[in-house]
Amino acid sequence: MNNVLLWSVLLLLFGSSGLALLALTGWQQPADVHLWQDPWFWQVLRFTLWQALLSALISVVLALPLARVLALDLRLPGKAAFLRWCLLCFVMPSLILITGLVVMFGYSGWLTPLFTELFHSGWSLYGLTGILLAHVFLNLPLALRVLSAQWGSIPTSAWKMAAQLQLTGFRRFLLLEWPALRGVLPALFGFIFLLCFNSFAVVLALGGGPAASTLEVAIFQALKYHFNPSEALFLAWTQLLLAGGLFWLISRWGKLQWLAAPSGESGWRPVLSGFSNWIGRGYYLMVLLFLTLPVLSLVPAIISRGWARLPWSQLWLASSWSLFFALAASLLALLMALLLAWVACGSRQKTSLPSFIQPLATLAALHHLVVPGMVLSVGLYIFFMGYINWLDWGWLAVIWLNALVALPFAFSQLKPAVFAYRSSYQRLASSLQLSPWLHWRRVILPCLQPALLRVTGLCLVLTLGDFAIFGIFGQAEHRTLPWLIHELAGAYRLGEAALASLWLLALAFTGLWLLDRGVVIASLRGNAEHAESKDGFVHPADK
Repeated sequence: MNNVLLWSVLLLLFGSSGLALLALTGWQQPADVHLWQDPWFWQVLRFTLWQALLSALISVVLALPLARVLALDLRLPGKAAFLRWCLLCFVMPSLILITGLVVMFGYSGWLTPLFTELFHSGWSLYGLTGILLAHVFLNLPLALRVLSAQWGSIPTSAWKMAAQLQLTGFRRFLLLEWPALRGVLPALFGFIFLLCFNSFAVVLALGGGPAASTLEVAIFQALKYHFNPSEALFLAWTQLLLAGGLFWLISRWGKLQWLAAPSGESGWRPVLSGFSNWIGRGYYLMVLLFLTLPVLSLVPAIISRGWARLPWSQLWLASSWSLFFALAASLLALLMALLLAWVACGSRQKTSLPSFIQPLATLAALHHLVVPGMVLSVGLYIFFMGYINWLDWGWLAVIWLNALVALPFAFSQLKPAVFAYRSSYQRLASSLQLSPWLHWRRVILPCLQPALLRVTGLCLVLTLGDFAIFGIFGQAEHRTLPWLIHELAGAYRLGEAALASLWLLALAFTGLWLLDRGVVIASLRGNAEHAESKDGFVHPADK
């Protein structure tokens, strides 16, 4: 391991956070602390907390009954495909959903007349209603995957014991099912709350005005529209303290398993009664329609516009920039995560590095979860604006900051795989006396292949949908697909926005395919290793 490379990466990671926090202290530009007495600030803070609370509560409450159906109805049609679609919905770039909602519920949406008749006081997508619709669409799939996995983790023997004791209905839920859920519900609710608290694109596009503004949107407007760095610093500090505190609480409540492959159909489950079974399947169909209609509605919008009138040149140019930023940031995050995971899982007795290097590597990889991307962007923008012309070099900041945002997720996925290799195979592989290049190419990389596929897919999807960071540093000549969609939808060119959204969805689906392929390979490899005899050693490349 090249120690110079390691220390350089650590310096860059901690240096980025340190300089951003230094800028937030007002070292160059003092924060406008008088905002503390401004009623507008408290209105923004109240709305930020209120919409996050409602979004998290609705998502979890709607997910509970369907997650139970997914776990207990073994003959539910299309369950595996539905859970994969839920994964895509959760990681889907939010601008795709926003375009679909505008096509359905906007001022000229095809469902707007129906909802106007139902709500006599008037129906509008813009405001709290649209924000809640979008947040539930994006976070309900996460809750479904987490809760259905918890229900599926209940052993078959426990279900059979409950049947022998004639536990049914509420008593079975209270004594058997609730203990499996209560440990994950606080973490799930808190995680969704944090995601909605830090929401940017949804609120910016569907907020509809100052009355529905959140901290992230207020930071963006203070820096880009009003160019008021003092106001942006105060708002960024507020978001950092609240988001950091929320993340600390959530990390103490446990971890969520949402990338696991859908569980198999093996194992005995109690048979749902006929009425309960039909009610569950009806609810399953309603949720399926809710999660598919906004995407399917994009197709008629494209056809009605006409193929010849679509902005193909703009689409290809924005696609090129999106892929460039996403691939560069994903590769950078992958390499840094692999380096830090290798160090974090190393043996302290066999390294020349100091003993504190392992926890330091873990901290370097994960500490950006505490600092929201918008706060990091604002801090670095203000710190360097007197030294760097962001009009010329902002694209480098887009790549670097997207890599920092994706790094914690990449590290979390790679670390268990690296630890498994180093504990199981490294001593035997070292006895082969291969050169470092052959060791990595023939032994380490094949062993880590499933985790590398997962990380590549996850990073690609996360960076393709970037909206906030590009909003701070990006320029019009480097416009990405999410910002092209935002501009087209804002000009009510919904046919063009729908085309760009479907194309962005196809690119995100490629990342999801890599992610899902990595999960399936890991699952199959784990089953194969479990079935192997413990007496022999199988080379990682031969599996």
